[in-house]
Amino acid sequence: MKNVGFVSSGLSTLGSSSSSFTAKCSQRAPRVQRGYVEPEFRPRSWRISMKTQQETPWNLVKILSNNQASEDHRLIAVNVGVTGSKGSLIDTYRIPGMYVQIKVPGEEKAGFYAISSAPNIAGIFEFLVKNSPSSESFYNLQAGEMVEMTPVGGKGFANSADLASATDILLFANGSGIAPIRGAIESRLNGIGPKIRNSVKLYYGCRYPERMAYQDRFQLWAENNVEVIPVMSQPELGKQKWNGKTGYVQDALKEDGVANPSQTAALLCGVKGMTVDVRDYLTSQGVPNEKIFLNF
Repeated sequence: MKNVGFVSSGLSTLGSSSSSFTAKCSQRAPRVQRGYVEPEFRPRSWRISMKTQQETPWNLVKILSNNQASEDHRLIAVNVGVTGSKGSLIDTYRIPGMYVQIKVPGEEKAGFYAISSAPNIAGIFEFLVKNSPSSESFYNLQAGEMVEMTPVGGKGFANSADLASATDILLFANGSGIAPIRGAIESRLNGIGPKIRNSVKLYYGCRYPERMAYQDRFQLWAENNVEVIPVMSQPELGKQKWNGKTGYVQDALKEDGVANPSQTAALLCGVKGMTVDVRDYLTSQGVPNEKIFLNF
């Protein structure tokens, strides 16, 4: 959404018509640019000032859908506009892992949310929102309601050049940290390009299966050369029987090891304890530190 501001200074000048002013105007032909006629005598103060979404502190945007993603997460789609012009939200979101701030109109406090959908031209951002006191208002909004959104921020994970030399990719997420990892898997623009890699593994940790979002996408990811390795820290708390890996994602990583460390790159998103432990282990195994990427 673009803000249009009109500057009213100079209107009194236009309203006071004098003979000399009229004569001067009649002697000038208007300029024509791409079918738009702009009289040369138009005061500068009458020109329209257009701000892009990236120049607007808070953009009012509409929720398209709000669906259950797991026991404690909702997947919320927001229409941010289809324009791909420079400075639009869609144009600015180029690297998975970037984020925005969102708040409900009338509330002061905003939350930071990583964009979960891949960069696209459809004008839609998707967010994986956890049910918590800080996000409760956003979590409970329905389709058709509005939210306020800041410009896109952050550096994201990595661009295609950063990952060009990697034959193997390791992905690590716990809880809602899977949100930007999904974007990296599915993005054609600065994504991980799973089909061109020898190996791509996703270590995804949750307390128990009912809290694991995006299970409906696991098969799609597998078909695109992504091996999903779920890890449950407290499977006994869930209703589903669990026969997979237990503990934490860093424990599962240490069990598997790193097959080709010098040619491996890694993307991490989650709690600090996990990201620190994973980074320490990867570097100890020979993965270059500059090939380990966080989105914040």
